[in-house]
This record gives sequence, structure tokens and C-alpha cells, in this order.
Amino acid sequence: MDNLQVSDNSMSQQFTQELLNPNIDLATDYSEIYIDDLIQNETLKEIPIIKTVVGVIKTGISINKFFFAKKLLSFIREFNSGQIDAEKKDKFQKKINDDSQFRKKSTEQIMVCLDRFNDVKKALILANLFKAYVEEKISYEKFVFISISMERLHPHSYSFFSALEKVNYKIGHEFKGERDYDSESLLFSSGLAKEGPADWWSGFMLKEEGVLLYEFGIKPLED
Repeated sequence: MDNLQVSDNSMSQQFTQELLNPNIDLATDYSEIYIDDLIQNETLKEIPIIKTVVGVIKTGISINKFFFAKKLLSFIREFNSGQIDAEKKDKFQKKINDDSQFRKKSTEQIMVCLDRFNDVKKALILANLFKAYVEEKISYEKFVFISISMERLHPHSYSFFSALEKVNYKIGHEFKGERDYDSESLLFSSGLAKEGPADWWSGFMLKEEGVLLYEFGIKPLED
């Protein structure tokens, strides 16, 4: 398929162009570089989407903008890592070409979340979730729900997901191990877990969105 055609200089088109036809060096792990490296890298700053989000700063350097650029670069690199179903990617590209409202809506959702994340790893998780959406493994509605919940998700809880997988994402009265109530409370606060399924059971279980977050967002980073 031909490269994404950009007819104007909108941020949403710059973003989708770089996401689907990246000009950045995909061999570079942007989550591991420092803000100083971004500030000094003139080549990166000339990439249209990075140039737009960083902007021309005459009175000083905005650290927040460069941190956002770091998360954005990390998102783009992770989305383009590994394999992605070519047919589904072409279908998604056609949709954003034909439907400017969808392109703007999805781009805005990603950028707002990236801007709010205080942990670069969340950008990688979000990229994997968006890849799962593009490959039609999760719905757009689920993607939005999870991405909003991620803002409240404490990084300390990432490792707890793999422990929950071993007990089918549910801890009930038959559980014989030692409960990690601190990690459980962190997932409760993010809206990704619930008590139940009965009043008599002071158990813990992940919601469907929590399972999807782990399966398609966090787990690929562990492989």
C-alpha cells in the first residue's frame, strides 16, 4: 500500500503518518534515553510530529514537552516492533484515510493519555494495546476504557498481573497462598478489579478490562 498521504499539517495526520510509516530509528530504545539526549538530537526534532509537540521555545526548555516527546517516540517504536497483521494494518490505514473524525478521535485519545502518564513503560503498554485494537483483538471501546484506567495504575502493580494469571485472575476462599493486599488495592483504585462474585466471599478478581490489559499490553513486554 502507498504511504499515508498527508494533505495538511494537522497533528493527527503527522502522528498517524509517523506511526504507520515511521522515519525514526526503530533500533533505538527511546524509553531508555534521557531528556538531554532528545534536546541535543537535531535529527529527531526535525521529524514533523516531534517538531510540533516540542515546538519552538525561545525563552527556555520545557521539560514536560520533551518528556512527552520521549513517551511519543517510545509508543511509535513499540507499535512497530514485532509483527503486526498486514491485512488488518492496511484496513486500519484505510479507515483513518477515509474518516478524518475517527483519525482525530483516536489520535487525541492516545496523546491525552501519553501526556498524563508519569511512567514511560505505560507508553509501551498503550502501544501494545493499540496494536491489539488495530488487529481487532479488542474493541475501540475497551481500548479507551483501559487507557483511561491506566492513568490511575501504579507501576508497582505490573508484576502482580503475572501472579494473578497463575490463579486465573481470581482469588477466592480456596486460595492457600499469602494475599498481596497492597497490590490488590492498587488494582481496585485503577478500576480494573472488583470484589466478588458473592457477598459472602471477600475475594478479588480482575475485570475483563484488567485481563485484556495484561494479555495484550503488559505480557508482550515480558516475552
